[in-house]
Amino acid sequence: MTTITLAGVRKTYNGKTIVRDIDLAGTSGDVIGILGANGSGKSTLMRIIAGVLRADAGDITLTVNGTEITSEQRPFSCGYVAPYLQIYDEFTPRELLQQHAKLHGRTASNELIDQILDRVGLSRRSNDVVRTFSSGMRQRVSIALSVSLAPPLLMLDEPSTTLDIQGREILAREIASHQQQGGIVFLATNDERERELCTQSINVSPSALQQPA
Repeated sequence: MTTITLAGVRKTYNGKTIVRDIDLAGTSGDVIGILGANGSGKSTLMRIIAGVLRADAGDITLTVNGTEITSEQRPFSCGYVAPYLQIYDEFTPRELLQQHAKLHGRTASNELIDQILDRVGLSRRSNDVVRTFSSGMRQRVSIALSVSLAPPLLMLDEPSTTLDIQGREILAREIASHQQQGGIVFLATNDERERELCTQSINVSPSALQQPA
């Protein structure tokens, strides 16, 4: 069982409040939509939840099977997909999955790697250098990396930006699989098709936050 709560989370840059008093709660199987206009703070909130950016105020509590995860350990409990994240394109997808596991103190068997690459439609390109890939194929590599260690939190920030129809179908299947495994998905999006995958959502646009409940 995985649970997460945010209480009064706020972030300010240069005197301007970017993330304003966010409260939410999620549990295993939830897909939580982070909605809002461009520049409204969706990516900032995602980074705060993932533990790679510190909030100025508020609390985040993540528990996995009854154990609370510290803020320092929270990044290691997340799989992350975002257009601004870079992957090392001098490696092959197989090598990236192997190195990703090592960085987390784990080992990825060839069988597991084969299964993951098959799920994202990269079996035939598993030993090709990533720099030869299209942007959509690179995004599939990012999805493979994010789900490879079955993290409690799957953080998806505008994940289908470069994906074709088949890529979107792969993404939807991985979201459903993560739900079934008892994880929680955070999905930052303005795409109506992705909103339909959410079990709950919050709009972080300032005007939306000021509206009465």
